Amino acid sequence: MSEGCQVVLVDAAGRILLQLRDDIPTIPFPGMWAIPGGMLEPGETPLACIVREVEEELGARIPPAEVTHLLTRRRSYGIEHTFTARLDVAAEDIRLTEGQRVAWFPVAEAVAMELAYEDADVLREVAGRLPRG
Repeated sequence: MSEGCQVVLVDAAGRILLQLRDDIPTIPFPGMWAIPGGMLEPGETPLACIVREVEEELGARIPPAEVTHLLTRRRSYGIEHTFTARLDVAAEDIRLTEGQRVAWFPVAEAVAMELAYEDADVLREVAGRLPRG
């Protein structure tokens, strides 16, 4: 069974960062907004995975001690670990290496969007436990 992780990144204004997936027909959910994340590598912990994914995909560093685990659930593709952390970087300053772009959204707007995977369900479940701005 596949195992992945995602991180709900929150800025000082209380907005969350979403990543617009590449518009490639061969990938799951092409051209849809999603919570940043990825799949665990062999022997990797979920926390190490999320720290690596944020650095690889967004060019940002989040200290492991500042990452909070929110939940672990079975999703359509397997097991997913959801974390949250603060990230105070303007969207235009993120060095994106995967996806089309990123943007900050108010939580209420993000949970109302049609997101990739089960990300809207995840956001509704964790919205009350996210860091405040």
